[in-house]
This record gives sequence, structure tokens and C-alpha cells, in this order.
Amino acid sequence: MSKYGPEQVSGNAQPLTAFQQSYHWRNKNCRTWAHDWVKRSLPGLKVHGDGIDAEVTEITNVSGDCDLGQRKGKLLTIYDLEVEAKWVGKKGEDAVDGTLKITEFGHEAIDGLSEYEYALSATDAPSRDPVLSYARRAFPPVLTDKLNSFRTELLAAHGSVAAEAAAAAGISPSASGTSTPISAAGGSSSSAPAAAPPAAKAATPAPAPKEEKKKVGGTAVVQAEANLQASADDIWGLLTDQNRIPMWSRSPAKMTLQPGADFELFDKNVRGKIVSSDPPKQLVKSWQPKSPNWPSDHFATLTITLNQGSDSTAVTFKLEGVPVGQESDIERALDTFYIRGLKQMGLVLSVSFRNYRTFPSSASASSTPSRARAGAKRRPPRPTGGSVWQYASSPQLLGAAALMGLSAVLAGLVASSFSSSRSTS
Repeated sequence: MSKYGPEQVSGNAQPLTAFQQSYHWRNKNCRTWAHDWVKRSLPGLKVHGDGIDAEVTEITNVSGDCDLGQRKGKLLTIYDLEVEAKWVGKKGEDAVDGTLKITEFGHEAIDGLSEYEYALSATDAPSRDPVLSYARRAFPPVLTDKLNSFRTELLAAHGSVAAEAAAAAGISPSASGTSTPISAAGGSSSSAPAAAPPAAKAATPAPAPKEEKKKVGGTAVVQAEANLQASADDIWGLLTDQNRIPMWSRSPAKMTLQPGADFELFDKNVRGKIVSSDPPKQLVKSWQPKSPNWPSDHFATLTITLNQGSDSTAVTFKLEGVPVGQESDIERALDTFYIRGLKQMGLVLSVSFRNYRTFPSSASASSTPSRARAGAKRRPPRPTGGSVWQYASSPQLLGAAALMGLSAVLAGLVASSFSSSRSTS
């Protein structure tokens, strides 16, 4: 008997451990990303006033650490950085070179408050004092405004599995949290702003080209089967309770188990509607990823089935209606969206994937007019499932079997008669 058959459901599947219930995601080291962000974001910041212009020109050094963590579904950002930079100020024809140090660039709270401390100095110059005095007043608000965006961009880039899954599906989260296609070279297709072309004569703007809707031809089924070390009730709560989903998805969730209700997961990279729910056994919902390769008006159907065994729960994620050609991408997305998060909680004992294509019925696929087919003889439908004994129930096969049996009987009679005639002689 199957290990996961209903005859062996004893209700002894392990409940979530205290560790899993208050799960703390392993810290993710984002040090390299943080240093690159500083070097990319701060140069070019400018201030102007009192007849003085000043600008941050170069980052000379970045040090410190940056990590992400999670506890009870809440993201925890922990960073403590120090920055050294060069700045240039001008008053009239006099130029002043200076040094900027951000000695405190840190954040260790879930809700929020970051700390910044700035120190500016300048070399000797005729206008040193007024320029330096202005820079010390003007730069901190501009720097603070820019540094306040660091945490948001950090979370957009590393704070959820959505970033990894989007990459698997051909999407790259931008700094603003939106998504941009990934180029074939591996980078974002967006590029730095180019120099503005020379001004041209005003012309009537061309109408924007109409976006062509991608057509869905054949479809496929992508399926993941995981064996999870927890009870069906606990797994159901993790997959459907919007307050518990962030424990493994590492991103906010919108989920209400009402038929027709909208849901959003993984930083809005997956959306759809609830079709039906049967706690804690089955959840059916329409499913659409945010990907340039996925037709914007097409939804697949995701069926999540839970089958509790004696010491674990078998969970099947069956996604029907995947456009042909995207099976591998969606398989990776399912793994990254769902399986990896649950695996980080220590729940996944084993997992397997498979995909197969589906085909439209002959009636819907045929383009032959019905009038031309009116006189055609209908053939019995070709069997698509079951054993060979079910196939043998057709009259043609039964007649053939009867003929073969009769032939065997006649052959036996002839052989026995021939043998007896030889013995009597």
C-alpha cells in the first residue's frame, strides 16, 4: 500500500517545531551589493545655494557589513557601513576640494530608524570657509534622502525569493521594485541614460505601437512533488494564511480563501484568483507570473494537494496551462518560489519535478468544416488511459480474439488426429 494512502493516515505527522514556528531565516550576506550601491549612488549628488555649487565626485573607500535576516515573517535589515568620498565646491572662480566621511551609516531595526553621521573637511583655498560652511549645511539633507532609499532597494534586490524566482522566469527587479527584462548577456536590458541628442525641429509624435498580445498555442503541465516533515494542518496554514506565508516566502502576501478573491504573492510577482479550497487537502487557484515571456491575458491553474501520511505530508504543486516552451523556466520558478522557502525552514525531506505537454481535443483542434465531415464514418474514441484489458473490450478486438481462439482449437484437432492416425498404423 502507498505510504501516503488514506489507510495509513494516523494523525501522527509532526507539528511544526518551535524553531519552525518562530523561524529565523539564515542571515544573507549583502556586503558586496551594499558597497556597490554606495559607489553607484552617491557620486553626482549636488547642492547649490548662496552662490556656491558643490558636488560629490568620487567614493574612495567603503567598509562595513550588510546582512538580511528574518524572524516570524518580518524582514530584519542589519548594516553598519562607513564611507569616504571626495567633493568639490566652487564660489565664483575659486574651487575648493574636500573630503566627506559618513562615519555612521547603520540600521538594525525592523520598523525603522536609520542613523547617519557626516563629517566634511576641505583643503586650504581663498573661499574655503564659506564653501565648507555651506557644504556642511547643505549636504546632510541630500545625503540623508539618498541613504534612506538604501533599505528599500536592498529589500527589492535581496529581501525575497521573488528576486531569484523572477530571474529564473526572465525578470530582474529594478531598484524601484519594478521589473525589467534580463538581457541575453545576463544584465538588465535597461541602461544608463545616454547623452541627449541635438535638438531637432518639432514633429508630430508618432502613435505608440499597439502591444501585440502573445498567443498561447499548446500548453503543458509542470508538477512538483515534495515530502514535507509537518502535519497537513500546519502546511495548509503556511501556504494559505497571509500572516504566515512570509515565514517562508520572505515577502508580504495577500490571500483570502474565498472563491473569486484575488491573491498576490512574492512581491506581486505572482497573482491570480482563488478557485476553490478544501482545508487542509486541496487549494485550486488561477496563477500568473509577472514575466515578459508569459502572455498578459493568460492564467494557468495551480492545484496544491496535501496528503498526510504517518510521519510526513506529501504536497503536490500541479500547474496546468503553462505555454509550451516555458516548462523549464516555470519549473525553476516553482522550485524557487515555493520549494526553497519551505526547505529553508527544514521542512522538505524530498522533492521531484516533472512536466508533460497537453493537447487540444480533436473536435476543437480540427479546422475541417462540419459539412465536409457530415458523411464521414465516426470512429470510436482512442483510449487514453487504463489497462490493456480495458482496451480489449471493443467489438473489433473481441472478434479478433475469438477468431484467433477458434483457429487454435482447429489446429489442435488436426494435430491430434494426425498423431492418432500414425499410432494406429
